[in-house]
Amino acid sequence: MKRWLASLVITAYLGSMGYGIACHTLDFNVASHPSMYFLVWDMFCGWSAYSTRIHIVGEGESGRYYQLAPVPWNDFKPYGELGRHHYDPFLNHTNRLAVNCLRNTRHEPMRRVYVIEENWAKKYNLPPQIWSQFFDEPQQKQSYFQLRREFLPNGVLVGHYPSWISRQNQLVLSAQPLRSYRPDNPVGLQPFSPVTARPSSLHGAKPLIRGTPVQAPSSLFPPAEIPLAQ
Repeated sequence: MKRWLASLVITAYLGSMGYGIACHTLDFNVASHPSMYFLVWDMFCGWSAYSTRIHIVGEGESGRYYQLAPVPWNDFKPYGELGRHHYDPFLNHTNRLAVNCLRNTRHEPMRRVYVIEENWAKKYNLPPQIWSQFFDEPQQKQSYFQLRREFLPNGVLVGHYPSWISRQNQLVLSAQPLRSYRPDNPVGLQPFSPVTARPSSLHGAKPLIRGTPVQAPSSLFPPAEIPLAQ
């Protein structure tokens, strides 16, 4: 009886794992039931080595930039210390957040609304005492900024761009042919042309160039003024 039970458990386990691998390979019923989470081989596949923050910025006609999220009157933090606009990786609701802030605040006429993505390596989140045990260099966090969305003041989308991590992947893929084509003139090929990012100086004196490391200040943009409700 014990041998039969052991064989039954082994068969059930291997059969379940085989079914999960087949579903993952064929992309079939991978989300049909919560129990598929234990069978489909996708553990930790969505994790990144970078921390990401979202900045929603309005550009006034005078050239001044306003922080539109979090809103001046409140900051909803659903799961901890981060505001809700940071939990929108696909940026599906950033335009509504910006329009809601503009609708309920006093401000100059706006020309554009920009969604800026900030990324930095997660290793910089370590406490100083742990950092000193693993790294010899000083703990100086470097952030990378990428323009992701561009809206009109009424929320109409006029431009969208890939994430910073996707942009780095495109640069790597675009550089691969340089090793196989024109070995006698490796610089003869045209470089990969990045999508130009507007505006060019969201941080005052520090230019916003995509992929250029800059130090992340504690407050990037001045907040919008007191809401009309107050």
